[in-house]
Amino acid sequence: MCGIAGSVDWSDPTVAPATDVGVMANALVHRGPDDYSVVQVGAATLGHCRLSILDPTPAGRQPMSTPDGRFWLVYNGEIYNFLELRSELERVGHQFLTETDSEVVLAAFAEWGPNCVSHFNGMWALGIWDAARSRLFLSRDRLGVKPLFLARSGHRLAFASEIKSLLTIPWVRGDLDITIVRDYLLDGVIDHTERTFFQFIKRLPASHSLVASDSSERLVRYWSPPRLAEDASLRPDAGDANRIDEVRALLIDSVALRLRSDVPLGSCLSGGLDSSSIVGIAAALRNGRFLAQPLTRREREQSPHRVFFAHFTGEGLDERTFVDDVVVATGTNLSSVTPTTEDFQRVIRQLLWHQDEPVVSTSLTAQYLVMQDARSAGVKVLLDGQGADELFAGYPSYGIVRAASALRSGDLRSGSRFLGSSLGQIARGLRYSITGTTTRSRLPSRVGPIGRAVKPLWGYLDDRVRREEPLMPELDPQPGTFLARFLWDQVRATHLPALLRYEDRNSMAFGIEARVPFLDYRLVEAALALPDRLRVNPPERKIALRAAVRDVVPSSVLGRRDKIAFQTPQQSWLMGSLQWLGPLAERSRAEELGFIQRGGLLRAVNDFAAGRLGNQPFWRLANLELWARDVVDQKPGAPPVP
Repeated sequence: MCGIAGSVDWSDPTVAPATDVGVMANALVHRGPDDYSVVQVGAATLGHCRLSILDPTPAGRQPMSTPDGRFWLVYNGEIYNFLELRSELERVGHQFLTETDSEVVLAAFAEWGPNCVSHFNGMWALGIWDAARSRLFLSRDRLGVKPLFLARSGHRLAFASEIKSLLTIPWVRGDLDITIVRDYLLDGVIDHTERTFFQFIKRLPASHSLVASDSSERLVRYWSPPRLAEDASLRPDAGDANRIDEVRALLIDSVALRLRSDVPLGSCLSGGLDSSSIVGIAAALRNGRFLAQPLTRREREQSPHRVFFAHFTGEGLDERTFVDDVVVATGTNLSSVTPTTEDFQRVIRQLLWHQDEPVVSTSLTAQYLVMQDARSAGVKVLLDGQGADELFAGYPSYGIVRAASALRSGDLRSGSRFLGSSLGQIARGLRYSITGTTTRSRLPSRVGPIGRAVKPLWGYLDDRVRREEPLMPELDPQPGTFLARFLWDQVRATHLPALLRYEDRNSMAFGIEARVPFLDYRLVEAALALPDRLRVNPPERKIALRAAVRDVVPSSVLGRRDKIAFQTPQQSWLMGSLQWLGPLAERSRAEELGFIQRGGLLRAVNDFAAGRLGNQPFWRLANLELWARDVVDQKPGAPPVP
């Protein structure tokens, strides 16, 4: 796990000397505090900041080259099946001098070319420079766990793990994308396309590789959309037990793969089903409770003995009882933080600097403090439960989607029963079933009074923001039940990408590698192929996952139906911060940039204090203001002072 940066100028290699890419890499040292190196090879200059996880000796230093000096690698991530791939490559003549997965990646590229990524099980963002052909290969993992950003200008192309690194390059312009700002403020959506808040910086899409030379550029999708379930029926069939067994075996194997580490490893724990399943499986692997061996060899396994928890004591937010049950059942050691309003005020500006782009809630503060606590404890790798809700249908709103899925399949009895007696739920379910989408039609900015009625920030924003049309993500048109297609859209575009961005930046702020077992691509494919009945049968949710982990999760957690998600007391935090946020509104940078009406931010502060504006829309305005000051106006190499 590392920070990578690189720049290529095919017209004049002297334009991007090593010192310039050194500045890019220097902006990423928090991602890789263990080593730092910059190499210039022909038209390419590559920089790397290393977080040493596998073979932490100097032998693993990057940029790394093949023995003949042709291919040069900078790489951020982990290929969890590197031991199996190494054996396969040794059988065809490759020799290895290190114990890293990086050397396996290089050998795989030398053997299979760009198709090597189809052999990988892991998370990655990587660049490989072919010195013989003056060609650059870039790739990002199937689910987009690891970030990779690009900037282009004429014969020049630059890439980096974070936006701030690219902003250090003189030829990369920092103009802001007002359409993305509009979508964030009015619709509360982010990370939904390859566009970023900066016009001239794009994301490399997940599951894509880019091959670039002076004369051509080719973007390839190497992982096709998974096959989606087409069974919306309620009646069980003889294959359901096998489907649950497959989920169980793949989840166990995924956790076992992600226990491979040469440094201390732990887990995040919230008290919910997802993180508790990971901690429980890791403990069962550690003590040998499972009778069946996992599918994967167990070399270099580091089992987590510490779990990390953000504890809130407010009503409806306290999950300590469930966490304690998991800790007792698994024999792990618990470390916890209790975030306060003062903690929020102390860390939020540094957190936003690390994030590079605005965020939709204050819940990241708790995650940020958990990562800080883990790093203080000497842990460099954390397992987390990200992705399970989107794959196995964990959120309460999925009940309505399930009802619409049944109605669209012709099962009127089940669909109407799932909707219950709530008029609001019935209306939403019927609308979903008729239109075939749960995405609320985004109203054009010029609709006047209607816009004001449905978008609470309408009256605070500048006209140039309100005139922008929304940017809708491109969806994958493919067969599947309504629920399966909805879940895949959430995984691919509308929900999970933002959560993965938050976790990557928060963990890497402290040099921690976050691993997400639920996003093993094999498990993703199996989960999305499950019949609707193994996901949701209202009020039951995550049916297949609960059945798969029934013997490794305490019954108190297994029986929970009160999903809290990862919430913070945002209302009280923001209300307690008005004395700090208020003065910022007196000379607003977001207003100077033309996003908010003159005087709009101060009016929003007063309206929030008086209860006329909700905490969620108010946070978007406050966040945009802090972002404008600490990211847009801040030099990329220096985080703001707390």
